[in-house]
Amino acid sequence: MGYHHLTRNERGKIALFYQNRIPIREIARRLHRSPATISRELRRNSTEGKYQSDKAQASYLEHRLNSRRRSLYEQLSIREYVSEKLIQTWSPEQIAGRLSSGLEGTDFTVSSTSIYRWLKRGLLPRSVQLRKNLRHYGHKYAEKRGAKTNARDISTRAREVFRRKRFGDWEVDTIVFGREKERAHILSMAERKSRYCCLALLKNVKRETVMRAFTCFFGDGKLPLETMTADQGVEFGCNQEFEAAFGKCFYFTRPHSPWQKPTVENMNGLVRQFFPHGVYPHELDPEDIQRVMQLLNNRPRKCLDWKTPAEVLHFT
Repeated sequence: MGYHHLTRNERGKIALFYQNRIPIREIARRLHRSPATISRELRRNSTEGKYQSDKAQASYLEHRLNSRRRSLYEQLSIREYVSEKLIQTWSPEQIAGRLSSGLEGTDFTVSSTSIYRWLKRGLLPRSVQLRKNLRHYGHKYAEKRGAKTNARDISTRAREVFRRKRFGDWEVDTIVFGREKERAHILSMAERKSRYCCLALLKNVKRETVMRAFTCFFGDGKLPLETMTADQGVEFGCNQEFEAAFGKCFYFTRPHSPWQKPTVENMNGLVRQFFPHGVYPHELDPEDIQRVMQLLNNRPRKCLDWKTPAEVLHFT
């Protein structure tokens, strides 16, 4: 529990207990306070061995009025400066950084946290309008993509998957090409232990299409399959169909956490060597994608002691 200041009622009890010569530790026990807090309070506010709760409370209130946090806000020059810069679309961090650097020639500083707090509490003139000038005003950063039914969180995945102790634990992602009106997608899968990859050109990212690609790769049982891990993309809403078809668990990473599927993220970078961002969707050809898949699976890897992924899976 965080520390909070003594109240007027507590100071009254301290005066009564202290007058009756109750030990400091016993006073602290009765008030559920630290003995150091009681000792400090008595030392600061006792005169000739007498503690007066009213004077102690008045002294406390005076110190609060003169505290830096309150005096900072009450300085009109600070409020005017902050408001002026917010109107100029400066961010609170930029305002605080400018003041702390001394470039403004002012004798005061203020933290970005304080500015955000003033805006939130409406302590600045036209706080509502000033908040709209913030770059991220109105943005929501929660996961916007479709919720998955009976989704398994990656935290429940077996420890041997994290340690790359077996074959058959896959990560999957989609690589996007083109703009919104004309897009193409490559389904990219990587096996965690061997780094073996599977690539497929998708006509669309509907769950049925993705499920057909899974069936194409794993339907004949030649590739080892224990688990599949994907991000929160809507294209992976086929998790239940996957588990029903293959009898294996389908896991999801947490939102905005690509580092939780590092193998396929690294694979995506390798694929981009052959199909960079400037490639147009109509330039993607299934035969070229298969050729790239073969090249990557037969390329030696340092993490595999210079063996190829295909050699590790005994496909050569």
